[in-house]
Amino acid sequence: MTLTTELPDLATRQQVAEYTQTSIPTLARWAMEGTGPKVTRLGGRAVRYRRADVLAWINSLADAS
Repeated sequence: MTLTTELPDLATRQQVAEYTQTSIPTLARWAMEGTGPKVTRLGGRAVRYRRADVLAWINSLADAS
């Protein structure tokens, strides 16, 4: 596994977990609860996150505090 500070345009849950320093199970729970970054499903199964959605979600957390 390679840690990176860059997030691709379409990121896997693992990449978002590394980027946000959050666990994969937490991201999965947030996706089910609708409280985390917006999830995009490819083919109905593959979970991906758009970089713009992840950054918008992070900004919304900063704005709320």
